[in-house]
Amino acid sequence: MDKLKRFTQAFIIICLVLSLFGGVFGVSAQGDNPSANQFTQMDSINTDWVIDQTIPESYQKTAENDTYLLYLDYTTFGFKVVDKRSGYVWHSSLDEKLEEDKLNKSWEAFAKSGISINYLDSKAASKRISIMNAEHELIVTPIDMGVECKLTFTDFGISLSMILKLEPDGVSIEVPFDLIQETNPAFRLAVLHLYPFFGATRGGSVPGYMFIPDGAGSLIRFADTTKARNMLYYRYYGQDLGMLGSVPWDPSVNPPYIISLPVFGMVHGYKQNAFITVIEEGASYAEIQAHPSGILTNFNFIYNAFIYNQSYFQPTNRAGAGVTTIQQQPNRYDVKMHYRFLTQDESDYVGMAQNYQRYLVDKGILKKTVQSDMENIGIRLEFLGAEKEKVLLWTRSIPVTTISQMEGILKDLQVHNPEVIYYGWQPQGAASMPPRSLKIDNSLGSSEELLTLANSIFANGGNLYLYYDPQAALIGEGGYSKRYDLAMSITIVELFGYHRGKPNNYLNVDAISSNYSSLTQDVWNYETIGLALDEIGYNLYSDFKSGNFINRESTIQRYREIIAENYNSLAFYSPNAYMFDFMKAYFDMPVSNSGYIYTTDMVPFLQIVLAGYVPFYGKALNFSSDVKMDLLKHVDFGVYPSYFLTHEPTARFLKTNSNWIYTSGYEQWEEEVKATYSWMNALLAPVIGEEIVAREVLQPGVVATTYANGKQVLVNYTNQTVQIEGTTVNALDAALREVLP
Repeated sequence: MDKLKRFTQAFIIICLVLSLFGGVFGVSAQGDNPSANQFTQMDSINTDWVIDQTIPESYQKTAENDTYLLYLDYTTFGFKVVDKRSGYVWHSSLDEKLEEDKLNKSWEAFAKSGISINYLDSKAASKRISIMNAEHELIVTPIDMGVECKLTFTDFGISLSMILKLEPDGVSIEVPFDLIQETNPAFRLAVLHLYPFFGATRGGSVPGYMFIPDGAGSLIRFADTTKARNMLYYRYYGQDLGMLGSVPWDPSVNPPYIISLPVFGMVHGYKQNAFITVIEEGASYAEIQAHPSGILTNFNFIYNAFIYNQSYFQPTNRAGAGVTTIQQQPNRYDVKMHYRFLTQDESDYVGMAQNYQRYLVDKGILKKTVQSDMENIGIRLEFLGAEKEKVLLWTRSIPVTTISQMEGILKDLQVHNPEVIYYGWQPQGAASMPPRSLKIDNSLGSSEELLTLANSIFANGGNLYLYYDPQAALIGEGGYSKRYDLAMSITIVELFGYHRGKPNNYLNVDAISSNYSSLTQDVWNYETIGLALDEIGYNLYSDFKSGNFINRESTIQRYREIIAENYNSLAFYSPNAYMFDFMKAYFDMPVSNSGYIYTTDMVPFLQIVLAGYVPFYGKALNFSSDVKMDLLKHVDFGVYPSYFLTHEPTARFLKTNSNWIYTSGYEQWEEEVKATYSWMNALLAPVIGEEIVAREVLQPGVVATTYANGKQVLVNYTNQTVQIEGTTVNALDAALREVLP
């Protein structure tokens, strides 16, 4: 068996090496289909289209500023916005159903109503009602730059208040939780649907698309038909493990990306009209609901739905019997979101990303990270320190990469600005709980040696981080109390999942706070040592433990307080937007999306948002299944390279929980790391610290990404050499040129 594993491992490495050199460095290789939905399609300006721009008499002028006019229908609570820059009219609701529209009475009411809800009855059955098909009372009161309404669905005893206001960049909407009332105990507010048909289009009548922040970013272009069979649901910040209890795990299946940005958008005519919707408050209980034309109706529409109460199955015995019931307390949070409008050249996914970037900067969420060496890009190098393996009735520590060996590898590579992560630094290695103070496994070296190495890395423009997962309670390990420290699901079971090959329960917020505070008080004594935080940036769960309940919205606030109180040098793995203001670097940047068949394009929205502010690094390239394409996407998107390395060959730790690291030996990857860094550095070093200002598909499979300093990176995803205005770009390669003075 060991021989078979070693043979398989060697075979994988050979394939990866051949893949690497087969494309990027000029050897003939077969390019991927540039029309597939993992690439970006060509756009062109098309003005040969018409959409209704009338404002019916039922709409009254409500507010006006320098850029926009706001009109409101006091019956449907629908609104329209006129963009004075272009004269374009944005509609929040359907005014008139056409004969060819595929809308039954329920869908017609949904499309014409500004507000709809789903309620849960005493049997936990859910039903949707709207302003236009349910008995209601709607009181609208004018306020400065907008209106406030109180809506009561009288047959169900559910009422809420909403504030609609014009603002400099568009329109804002607020729904205060304290003004939501449920006076009939037989009915509970389940879901709030706000302006589901805002910007809706019919089939392919309007050239444009919907944008969804899935992975790097996804587009769904408007068309008469779709490959989708159902409405598309994207929960911001991922599913709530507190409601699920556990997450299915299959090492052979890649899970979908978490929606880490609380934003979506829509384009009406490339380079003509667009908007993005940004959730400022309430994203943890919101989800994107998207409907391409051809599923249930002939409309393309996308909107935010907000979840207040959910039903769940509560087992009552070990045989699996149980009942479906409703959570006892509603999800408590305020809603605040913004429609931000774009016009002319801003009106594409690049303009959307730039607009969201400005929003984050204005809010103080996105801050520039200063790089000391502006002549060379960074590279992320993660090392496995120690692991443990079972020997008869006990375990022993296996040193995989000692501190001195790590130092030797870094000296040999001679790369600039390395972001170095030490994984498995703690006593007994990666499969053990991290300590509450800085204690290094004895086989790896001492704290003094680690500090010496950190100082050396820092002097070379880089940073040394200790890998730390504050949430994980490794099953079978000490270091936490099962009675007091674990978070619980709504069904009163311990939360369970897998991460990095290990089964985990998950700690509650108080335990996380205690452990993190204790460890950082020690680590921050060493000025050049930081922490690379895993899971806490993206794994957001509620805790239903008796006497210790906390929902997702409150959990975000607690996490932010914990980090702010003990803040220093931090990097994050795939963080959600609420952690952006703490990160010095972003690790595991996606260069793809989840690959759903109904999406039409993959775009680097996330990278454009962060470009020029925070350096971001991709996933370890030695685990890539298509290295040449991933490298091209790295350069296209401005993503820096990453590798996972060990001094010992992987056969040394095959019998440990770190056997997911199937190829990492430095002797095997040395030349590839050096060649990759050299190639990428030549292309990306000239644009360090620069924002991305444009990205265009020049011809199928050939993309130009332009930076604020006038440098442009050309990437050729095809098998043919191309000439772009005098610049030669070889097949499956990239080139740099200057396009602005």
